[in-house]
Amino acid sequence: MRERIEDWIDQVRNANRYAVAFGLFLIWMLTLADVDLVRMVKTHQERVRIESRLAEHQHNIESLESDLQQMLEDPDAKVRHAREAYYMHKPGEDVFVFR
Repeated sequence: MRERIEDWIDQVRNANRYAVAFGLFLIWMLTLADVDLVRMVKTHQERVRIESRLAEHQHNIESLESDLQQMLEDPDAKVRHAREAYYMHKPGEDVFVFR
C-alpha cells in the first residue's frame, strides 16, 4: 500500500504541474466552491423562468390597460364586459352560455 502511494506521488511529481493544478481547480469549481457551476446553471435557469413569467405578466397588464381604456371611452363596453365576463343580465332576461 505504501509503495502505491509513493508511486502515485512520483507520478504527480513527474506530471505537468499545471495540469494537476488545473484539475484541482476544476474539481473545486465544479463541486466544492460556494459559487459552483451547478448552482450557477440552476440560478440561470431560474432567472430565465422568472423573466418569461415577467414578460407574460407585462403582456397581461398591457391587455388589461387597453380594456380599461376602452371601457373608460365607451360606456357600452362596460355593459358588454359585465355581460360576457360575469354573466350579468337585466331583470326579465334569460342568459344562455355557450362554450
